[in-house]
Amino acid sequence: MTLSAKRIEWDARMKEWKESGLSAAQWCREHDVNLHQMYYWKRRFQQESIGTKEADWLPVQVTESPSTIKNSSIFIHVHDYAVEVPIGADPVQVAEILRVIS
Repeated sequence: MTLSAKRIEWDARMKEWKESGLSAAQWCREHDVNLHQMYYWKRRFQQESIGTKEADWLPVQVTESPSTIKNSSIFIHVHDYAVEVPIGADPVQVAEILRVIS
């Protein structure tokens, strides 16, 4: 069986298990599936989804106050991380930092 066929099969199994409302162990017993393989594929799908998840952006309204803005910074919080970004920072670098911590 090719890797893509296994992926399709395990994706279907994961959906069926989640919709069943059963514990992973109970579902695996009832469907004659190896519990360790179930956890392996669950972890694999979770890691892949973390790598491809896009950030949720919120609208921000900025009002100018020249004397305050020049010496200010903003804090961006993503999950357990907080990044302080000085006003005027390179947007490309900020985007790369956000991509890494997301």
